[in-house]
Amino acid sequence: MRKKFNVTKNLRKIIFNLNQYTAGRSIEEISDKYNLDPSRILKLGSNENVLGTSLKAKKAASEALKKVNIYPEVTSDKLASKISKIYKLKNVGVVVGNGMDHIFEMLARIFLDNGDETIISVPTFSCYELCTIWAGAKPRFIPLIKDSYQLNVKKILSLISKKTKIIFICSPNNPTGNLMKAEDIKTILESTNKIVFLDEAYIEFGGKTLVSWIEKYPNLIIGRTFSKIYGLAGYRVGYAFIHKSLQSYYLNSITPFVVSRPAQAAAFAALDDNDFVKKSIKMAKEGREFYRREFSKAGIKFLHSDANFITIDTLPLKAKVVAIRLLERGIIARDCSTFGFGGDKLLRITIGTKEQNKKVLQALLICLNSG
Repeated sequence: MRKKFNVTKNLRKIIFNLNQYTAGRSIEEISDKYNLDPSRILKLGSNENVLGTSLKAKKAASEALKKVNIYPEVTSDKLASKISKIYKLKNVGVVVGNGMDHIFEMLARIFLDNGDETIISVPTFSCYELCTIWAGAKPRFIPLIKDSYQLNVKKILSLISKKTKIIFICSPNNPTGNLMKAEDIKTILESTNKIVFLDEAYIEFGGKTLVSWIEKYPNLIIGRTFSKIYGLAGYRVGYAFIHKSLQSYYLNSITPFVVSRPAQAAAFAALDDNDFVKKSIKMAKEGREFYRREFSKAGIKFLHSDANFITIDTLPLKAKVVAIRLLERGIIARDCSTFGFGGDKLLRITIGTKEQNKKVLQALLICLNSG
């Protein structure tokens, strides 16, 4: 008889300390749990584009299905080249990944060793922490400045050591929604040669990209995504601008064929649909203005947003409590307790259509004032 043994002993030690990434709740999940009509549920917890997807992208993806028996490009060169031509930067290359999360994983692969460290300003997107831990490195957390949610530059610089390899910055920040001050990012770049990864997933909704800075600061890498402004979250296409002195090392280390043919085709076509992009930006801007006006009237504390979502401070209630109350009314919002320091009081709401925003406001007024 074969001797029994514990296969978990083969796992890396760091794996025992990991928790699964917490994604936004799905319509199907909430429909089943609360016995609600799926067609009446508003999914506003994952910052997806409620306008859907560009028709041009859909047609291109459908056409690409005819060749899914053939492997896609290894490194999505055609898509990367098109993005490069749009920005016309001399010493900056573009790399494409299976969502921006894949870009994080690649950075961890090429820059982090066991015992290295990253610096992360919280509350923010939890995948920076996850990719750090996967690599056997240690995340060092610094709270954003109270109320303004800006970078604490002094503390960031004081924490940099020989072990530091990557400094993660999100602007507009998820889940607070605000742009980080350009002068603060510049101060960090001019004070260290460590890699600074700037996540600009939401930049199209209310900010100015710092991509041109990579020419002067080769330690700056900027990540972007097709999931938000282009409405391609289900296709998982992310990309990053990286100095050409680093690009070949990145491409030599990449997992091949990570972006499918339909996904590459959809992203390629989406870049040409300026009307869809303009509609998405207009909806987000009008939605932010609506919420700012109505929240101010109602005395609901909210954070300034430059993104396609707005975040409220739920104190004295926990954000989780308010999120559950909204779920019972068929509205999916995001409790931000998994985003780090102070996130347990923050509730993130994706900007929707005018009708959706009005419905959310009415439900929030009830949920926040029911004790």
